[in-house]
Amino acid sequence: MDTRKEWKKAGKKSLKAHYWIFITVCLLAAIIGTEYEGSLEFFSADKDNFKVVKQAKDSKKVVDRVIEEGSTALPSTLDERLSENILVALAKGDKNKIEKKIAENEKKEQQKKDNIGGIISLNHQKGVLANIVNKVSSGAVIVTVYSAILSIVKDNNWASFIFVSLATLIMIALWIFLVNVYKVIMKRIFMEGSTYEKVQFNRFLFLSRVGRHFKVSKAALKWTVYETLWSLTIVGYFIKHYAYFMTPYILAENPDMTGSEAITLSRQMMYGHKWECFKLDLSFILWDILGWSTYGLVTFFFVAAYRESTFVQYYKYIRQQAFDHKIENAEMMNDKYLFVKADKEVIKSAYPDVREVKQEGTELPKEKGFKGFIAKWFGIVPTMNEYEWEYRRIQTNKAKIKNLEDAIDEKAYPRRLFTLSEKEKGSRESSMLYTRRYCVISIILMFFVFCFIGWGWEVTLHLVEKGTFVNRGVNYGPWLPIYGTGGIGALLLLTRIKKHPVVTFFASIVFCGLIEYITGASLLAKHGARFWNYSGYFLNINGHVCAEGLLVFGVACIACIYVIAPVLDNRFSTLSIKKGIIICAILLSVFIADNIYSSKYPNLEGMSPKSRAQYLKNNPDAYKYQLWNVLGIKNTQKKYNTKK
Repeated sequence: MDTRKEWKKAGKKSLKAHYWIFITVCLLAAIIGTEYEGSLEFFSADKDNFKVVKQAKDSKKVVDRVIEEGSTALPSTLDERLSENILVALAKGDKNKIEKKIAENEKKEQQKKDNIGGIISLNHQKGVLANIVNKVSSGAVIVTVYSAILSIVKDNNWASFIFVSLATLIMIALWIFLVNVYKVIMKRIFMEGSTYEKVQFNRFLFLSRVGRHFKVSKAALKWTVYETLWSLTIVGYFIKHYAYFMTPYILAENPDMTGSEAITLSRQMMYGHKWECFKLDLSFILWDILGWSTYGLVTFFFVAAYRESTFVQYYKYIRQQAFDHKIENAEMMNDKYLFVKADKEVIKSAYPDVREVKQEGTELPKEKGFKGFIAKWFGIVPTMNEYEWEYRRIQTNKAKIKNLEDAIDEKAYPRRLFTLSEKEKGSRESSMLYTRRYCVISIILMFFVFCFIGWGWEVTLHLVEKGTFVNRGVNYGPWLPIYGTGGIGALLLLTRIKKHPVVTFFASIVFCGLIEYITGASLLAKHGARFWNYSGYFLNINGHVCAEGLLVFGVACIACIYVIAPVLDNRFSTLSIKKGIIICAILLSVFIADNIYSSKYPNLEGMSPKSRAQYLKNNPDAYKYQLWNVLGIKNTQKKYNTKK
């Protein structure tokens, strides 16, 4: 394979086989600033920003205008997001002026109320996400850090110097240990994809697993510094850029090499091939123009990954040329199985333990009828018996070989055949097996644990924010059924997809969103008052659900499914059936009684003050029927009494 046509054809084939992971790799490269930043232009394009850049001949004029005229010198988005201008003002020591402007910016952000169809609000006045959005967009984060430094050093000039120095050091560290190193990781993933059918997402941690992240960062720094210095000369830039072109590929194949070794080998490999590489690079010019004309969309969805796949094929060609011409140190490119699949006997000898586990058998006779249907689709079994314990043992064995079976079947890169020892993720023990099935007693007890965790979470939040203890929720007991329903519902209804954590996360968000919306709407319709209100929160729907809450629910469900539920089940599975039934019966009896009573006389303390006032207006004697009053535990008449 030695023509551009063939390299590109092979690159397209590789891209087609691994489209989504390749797109993800390039997207991350664009986000962190490694390569292809222009592919994100569509998502940040603002015509007013372009107008400012076009009008200003250089950055100095923009800075001068900000200093002289203030924020009014910049229109639209740049007027509201003044991070750059704030840095200028802080450097001048004009802290009071900029804090005043930040307050104005935050006020503007809070006044925004962009609705979609009158239902979905993009408002961000409240909540954790809103605080992040408002602080970042107004520049308050910068001032907060600066103020902290100023409070220590007591001098504006020194505070500005320290702030800029710290910011510079952080940017340099990110550049050395993330931006540069990611280029090597990126090449590695594309190289594995050029040979094998599957590329696992854990390959993003390739350098960490072989313990060479810092060594590669040092090597990458050296090649970047060399190339940057050469770029100061026009001729040197074009020559040295292509002379060093293979350095990241070489480090991706053998991360144990030093920067000098990789650079020298790249120069030797590219001797006589720089013009050829330049022409291959130039052959993408029309694609680049198309990407530019679509504000990066074409680059994002195709060109970036296509280019990377093609140059991996070119590296294969140059690598083979190096071996054919016996270039000095070519043997250091020693990852034999990166481009050629290993023989089955070699694979077999490298993975003997996995073969043994497979031979033990990983299947049991399938259960039939209604019981089998429930077990298969919802992961529910009546009780733990010998069959279920054997099922868990087999599932544990399956988990043990899950990350290795693709290599055994020659579908993925055989990590055990790499020249450097790669850390393998330990197989999940039976105690953390998330593909298990749960008995009825365990499910009931976990429901109450989730309800209590949710109650404790909301009580704690209110205690921290308001400084007072409030019994949250409609019920009187220490439980919030919506959390238990969401946790158990996600655990059971997502049984068939929980082998895919990313899919499970988004499915959990949808499921919990439906539960929360239906519950909130039902309570509002029944009692004429809201028990929670997300109006003013970022991306809320009729005040019943919001992005912040759904993200929290999504993370919580992931924690429940993969960590909390297995841990709790280990404990509950040890209970005898008799003890389990007694405990469940007591909890269910109290819970049902609480729900029956609170459905007619809801817990007023759990409402927001505004909702409680509305409810008491419609039901002026409601405080008399509060459970604590009925039981004579405490008198809430004075607390909730309203003027008539």
